[in-house]
Amino acid sequence: MFIRFFKNNNPSSFILLPLFALALRIGGFFSEHVFAAKYNMPLYEILTKPFNSFHFTNAFSAFILTVGEAFLLNYVVNKNEILTKPSFLPALFFIVFMSCDSSLFTLHPLLLASLFLLLAINKSANSYQKDAAFSNAFDAGVLLSLSALFYFPSIVFLPLLGIGFIMFRPFNWREWVISFIGLMLPYIFVFTYYFWNDKLGNWWDVKMFFSGLQEQSQTIHSKSFYFMIAVCLLIILLSFGKLFTGLAEASQKNQKGILLLVWFSVFGLVSVFVTPEISILSFSPLAIPASVFCANYFLKIKKGWWGELLFILLLFSIFINHLSHYF
Repeated sequence: MFIRFFKNNNPSSFILLPLFALALRIGGFFSEHVFAAKYNMPLYEILTKPFNSFHFTNAFSAFILTVGEAFLLNYVVNKNEILTKPSFLPALFFIVFMSCDSSLFTLHPLLLASLFLLLAINKSANSYQKDAAFSNAFDAGVLLSLSALFYFPSIVFLPLLGIGFIMFRPFNWREWVISFIGLMLPYIFVFTYYFWNDKLGNWWDVKMFFSGLQEQSQTIHSKSFYFMIAVCLLIILLSFGKLFTGLAEASQKNQKGILLLVWFSVFGLVSVFVTPEISILSFSPLAIPASVFCANYFLKIKKGWWGELLFILLLFSIFINHLSHYF
């Protein structure tokens, strides 16, 4: 039912996907789980200060941003032919993974950083077979840098820029220099501001190295939470196992796009270990590649009932986990 409908590039998905996301996240508008603002990067503090005072606006902003990123991911995947067939499955799985736990219903810095990471991936993939990609190189560098100014652990994704150019572009030293300028430019402005206001020492100690100075706290979860994680891992592992099947016969652009997302997964796992606190929020950048891998798997499933069964099991585990917060 769900998989069969969203497998097709049906325009009605632009209406049904936000409604589906609302059904998954409706509890977030009433629960009082709000992200505690600490160790925040400067851009996050500036943009989210008006929202953090009111729970509803915080949750609604997170909902809008999640749905927007789902459609953006779907656009990037379809436009750059990362999958063999256009569909709304990447957006569907992104919404599902970003609605697994109530801690994801708030305007967390990772949610804002993911937006710029998606835009950077799009710029990198769009450089494929261009005669010159100076603007793409500069824009991708700036976007990756901005993601780290919202959430510092996303700075581990900076090497992804070079990997993207190696995969999509012939070597051009000017593009590499321009991308480096793009990476440095936002930080130059921020460092100048902090230096001018005599706050550079505070920036360096509190903002840049907070993750290495904090002890990881342990959170006790319910059995329903671990059941949901087990189902998610099962589907992701099945998807990753199917990822390279038939890849040799795919187009070069499809191969390069998949490999770029594999590298994204590697850096996403690294970013988990430099967060101030390891939780399900720390793994949310992995929702981007995991959504594409799962979409690829469900597109290739020959037995439709098996795909529907897996997806219904995933939804069931998520709803059970949400209900456990109220009972």
